[in-house]
Amino acid sequence: MKKAVLVGLFLSLGAVAHAEEAPDYSQRNNVYSVTQTTPVPHAWFINVEALRAYQKCAAQNTSQQGNERRSCQNYEFTAPYSLDTETVKVGTRLRAAWQRLEDRYYWRAMTRLNNPAMVLTHCSLDWSTGQDKTRPAEVVLNVDDSMYPQQLAGKVPQQAPGDRLRLDTYGLIPQVPNKDYCAGLDMDLTIMYLPGTCFYLFGAKLFCIEGTEASLNPLAPKPIGFRHDLAVQRVNKAVKEAHSDYLKEYGEDVLKALAPSPKFFPLMWSGLTDAVVAPTMSLKPDLTFLKDKAQEAGSRLGGVFRGTAYPYYLQGLTGPTLPLRAHLLPKTGDVLGLPNPPGVWKLEEFKRRFPVNNPLAYERFGYTNLFQAWNEVRPRLLPEEPSAKPLRQMIYMASGANVYLPSPTPVPVPAPMLLREFAAGLPYTGAQTRFTWVSVGEGYEVPRVQGVPAASYGEVTK
Repeated sequence: MKKAVLVGLFLSLGAVAHAEEAPDYSQRNNVYSVTQTTPVPHAWFINVEALRAYQKCAAQNTSQQGNERRSCQNYEFTAPYSLDTETVKVGTRLRAAWQRLEDRYYWRAMTRLNNPAMVLTHCSLDWSTGQDKTRPAEVVLNVDDSMYPQQLAGKVPQQAPGDRLRLDTYGLIPQVPNKDYCAGLDMDLTIMYLPGTCFYLFGAKLFCIEGTEASLNPLAPKPIGFRHDLAVQRVNKAVKEAHSDYLKEYGEDVLKALAPSPKFFPLMWSGLTDAVVAPTMSLKPDLTFLKDKAQEAGSRLGGVFRGTAYPYYLQGLTGPTLPLRAHLLPKTGDVLGLPNPPGVWKLEEFKRRFPVNNPLAYERFGYTNLFQAWNEVRPRLLPEEPSAKPLRQMIYMASGANVYLPSPTPVPVPAPMLLREFAAGLPYTGAQTRFTWVSVGEGYEVPRVQGVPAASYGEVTK
């Protein structure tokens, strides 16, 4: 009876899948092919354009003889799996690299603005709290509309990358060592302001000798004169320094974080905006997610999928010979020339919601998880965290004086001058290296890559 019910469910599923118009998958460029567990656990990828070039080359070679045959371009690429704990360490290093850039940028601007006072206080003494306090990255599975056909818009739950590229805490003390923001900063003795003075008698204000531009302290006299234009120039000079020297060093920090190691095996794609991709695994297989994700897919898709999603995914438990794995991408076959990738496309696309797992589970259930890092370039105002902006203002630390008669001694009063041009943050237009984790079903598009990997790990995985 149960067998008959299952057969009925799959017949219904097949009928629905056949009746619905499938999306256009002809533009697939880089697809995840398969996971293999020997000689080391590794993932295979196919570049569609390179495959077509290979097929054309192979066809031409069949009509050639001997030395006239040429070597055909590779179209398959492999990479061993990296442990999820190792990719978390890489993500943490990327967070630390960004935190270093953001923190040193702010303190360079503040120190240059308040030269010579802060050159004396911050470049002579190191106030840093240390970069070793960067909080670890968290594995957050990224899913967005760009990863699947428009027919699924609004059906697959979205999840933005959880890389948290910001300081873990914002305060009044630098986190980076002063060498990170004091290098090449010479003393500048240019007079920036003339302090104002107010006179009091028995607590009553008599008169003030002051200017018109108010400070952040309403109890302080306004400076008689403040070189606002020069203050803005100083900050703008720090902005240029951040986009040259600091941006270059940020790139070096990122390259160090993403460098291959005996525990981390990234595939470097050739495109300028392509992501670095590292297949990611956990030590133990986990099947506890399957029922929840199947229910989610069935509920979101509705109709016949409510009853068929779970048994469809459960096919992975019985081995790679059942319908779930009936359409593996062959190494030299023409599956990529067919209208659709393998499986029931809606349920296969929902595998983008499947978590990090062990290669044994990937092999059974026809998907993989990937760690990705890529450069994003857009105008930013740092810090981007709204709650942090009040703590990261450009303020010139001026002062005034109050005279409380009959004593003729002036009493210094802080008169901090806010540069409103930078109230929303310091401008940044350079690259920011984002990172996340994504999941992909067999035969489906790997997001954020367009070119081909610059190298493969064939010597390790063959």
